[in-house]
Amino acid sequence: MELMAKPFLVDPERVSGLSGLLVRSHYENNYLGALARLNAIRKKLEESRWKPTLAFSLIGAKREELLAANSVFLHEAYFEVLGGDGIVPAGGLSVALERDFGSVDQWRAEFTSLARAMSRGSGWAILAWSSREARLVNQWAGDHTQLLAGASTLLALDMYEHAYHIDFGAKAAAYVDAFMAGVQWDVVASRYARAIDEASLGMGIQASEAAAEGAITILDVRRRPVYSLSCESIAGSEWQDPAQPTEWMRNIEKSGPVMVYCVHGREVSRSIALALNAKGILARYLAGGIEAWREAGLALATERTHAMD
Repeated sequence: MELMAKPFLVDPERVSGLSGLLVRSHYENNYLGALARLNAIRKKLEESRWKPTLAFSLIGAKREELLAANSVFLHEAYFEVLGGDGIVPAGGLSVALERDFGSVDQWRAEFTSLARAMSRGSGWAILAWSSREARLVNQWAGDHTQLLAGASTLLALDMYEHAYHIDFGAKAAAYVDAFMAGVQWDVVASRYARAIDEASLGMGIQASEAAAEGAITILDVRRRPVYSLSCESIAGSEWQDPAQPTEWMRNIEKSGPVMVYCVHGREVSRSIALALNAKGILARYLAGGIEAWREAGLALATERTHAMD
């Protein structure tokens, strides 16, 4: 089946920091070019499927298919985030960036340094979610065959010269700054939420089931600002900062089950449950979060056990 092109989601003339000429040239020549190449390669492979083929010819064709496919998919990830304000919103993704890099600013410094290091070279700087490690990683890809196995691409910055030369010449660092200032972070956050949802399938526990289990370690991992404004928590739970888990995770017993909860049972608690499981700690997240617990009429406490500074 022929793969169809994804259209622009924003007007190329309204992408802050990048000219319409650059964006259209990049899309038409490089993205659409890679798509046409991918479809041609797959058509050729389909035509020759039942014919005897020399091993090196087949390997070469499949390698070219991989190069073209990853070029298409990375370019789609690139174009889909253009046209934003560059501000990372508070939420599950910002918590994950702080947890895995120290802060959003520290992540940004590492990511942009990686991109700038490819100046006058080629490749991609990628922010990805590694399901194996249950964490965010910044990944270098020198070409389109070097993606991290099992990872989901959240943000892809094209550092091939075609992505910036029309506007910036050899000033790749200025291009990196312009791109970062115009990222649509709601798109990136949605990609992160989908990756977490997929990775945490089957890990949820219903409020009634959790209450019936009784002897279980319960961790409140609502974001610090949310927890600070709340006057209630699940009885017997202890608050732990989801953005700073390194120290407190060391103190969690590996023998007993753990239930974590946030407000709605989305990516904050799910990502912490995944991180705990990656460390060998049996953990589940409360489906629906504390709101589901409240709706079920289960016990809530107004005196909270917490470790806030």
